[in-house]
Amino acid sequence: MASAPPLETSTLVGYPPPPSYEEALGSNPQYPPMPYAPAPAPAPAPALDMKTSVPPYPTQAYCPMYPPPPAQQGQPVTSPVVSVQTVYVQPGLVFGSVPVQAHCPVCSQNVITRLEHTSGALAWLSCAGLAIFGCIYGCCLIPFCVDSLKDVIHHCPNCSSVLGVHKRI
Repeated sequence: MASAPPLETSTLVGYPPPPSYEEALGSNPQYPPMPYAPAPAPAPAPALDMKTSVPPYPTQAYCPMYPPPPAQQGQPVTSPVVSVQTVYVQPGLVFGSVPVQAHCPVCSQNVITRLEHTSGALAWLSCAGLAIFGCIYGCCLIPFCVDSLKDVIHHCPNCSSVLGVHKRI
């Protein structure tokens, strides 16, 4: 004699397990009548893309292992302001009797210096020498009119600060 295939039972949430065959034949008031609900058909598994071996994303939401820290209340965090100062080094810059290009440390500009001629030691010695040799009637004052016998002061044309001095002696 061939055995009958087992009966399929569907399990519904919230109901007790189904009665056995003998209990179902007799009247048993402890089990309420169960409405028949067929089990939902399982969804077909999505096929993997053959171009890439990455499986599709799961349908449930992503839950990180460590949640991000809560936002802090109060003052926002700001990075400190860093100021950068550029230092210009002028190696071998020689101030002479002609204007030169230099960097002014006061106004931070590259400028061509403005010259100012002042009476220095060479002008006074020239005046004294001319007076000794007989130029006492005003001719000894000629060195104070000649710029090539005077000292030279180099100024910044923007802020008038002194950048350098050229002394004749």
